[in-house]
Amino acid sequence: MLQGQKILLTGLTGRVGGAFANALAGGNELWGLARYSQAGQLQQWQAKGVRTIVGHYADDDLSAVPTDVDYVLHVAADVAPATFEQGMRDNAEGVGLLMAHCRSAKAFLHVSTVGVYSMNPDYAHRYGEDDVTGSGTMGHYCGTKLAGEGAARAMCRHLQLPTVICRLAVQYGNILGGGMPGAFLKRMLAGEPIRLPRDQSNLYVPVSDQDLVAFIEPCLAAASIPATTVNWGGDEAVSGEEFIRYLGDLAGVSPVVEYYDGTAPPSIPTDNTRRIAITGPCKVHWRDGLKSMYEALHERLRTEVAEGL
Repeated sequence: MLQGQKILLTGLTGRVGGAFANALAGGNELWGLARYSQAGQLQQWQAKGVRTIVGHYADDDLSAVPTDVDYVLHVAADVAPATFEQGMRDNAEGVGLLMAHCRSAKAFLHVSTVGVYSMNPDYAHRYGEDDVTGSGTMGHYCGTKLAGEGAARAMCRHLQLPTVICRLAVQYGNILGGGMPGAFLKRMLAGEPIRLPRDQSNLYVPVSDQDLVAFIEPCLAAASIPATTVNWGGDEAVSGEEFIRYLGDLAGVSPVVEYYDGTAPPSIPTDNTRRIAITGPCKVHWRDGLKSMYEALHERLRTEVAEGL
């Protein structure tokens, strides 16, 4: 784990960024760039020792952001841009602007998504970093995230800033709602069916916050010119049906799965050979990780269900 470093982190008010901030704030000089739009967020992170910067990474004025950081962890993203222009500004242009501002850093870590891959007709296919990209799913999100990878690659070469691009798969943990598995848990606690697409594999490689935190330091060490691209998925492939049943067992409910025709956010089981060579294998088995998530979140989720939230 990084210690004694000056780090800029974007997106710490989200699930992944929040896990990173919790892990890094104690032993480093951590600067957190975010909008802090919800009541209490600013004070929460300041109390944990984060040096908060209210703003947005795609703004033209980044003068409040220090330029002498050791490392940048760019986790923030616009996951549901309303328009192409908004997506390109936030998910592509913002990457380049932030890299230019922090050009003296030792390394830049950019979090992308496995959603950039084009779907392979073989449901058992494990997607490697050199597979075909160009997904048209999830509205303007996946396309503009792929554009963001291009911006990161170009600025890496132009600025001679060592860069690693990390394509995140299904994440889960104890922050906020727990990610997609947490959303499924909340639906089953509410007695609502969980809907899965009929014509996809529904095979995932869920990765826990604990493992993602452990990936940070070795992936920064692997940053390079040109940029290195690496999948951030868990080592174990599991079907949506299997982990839904497991969460149901933990919660003492019988989940109902409904299948529908049409597109959905793609399930992308990744080939993690490159990542394992960099980070070593994951340490958290998906069952242990989901049990930890359940124990941390189920009481709050039950309360939210009871209150209709």
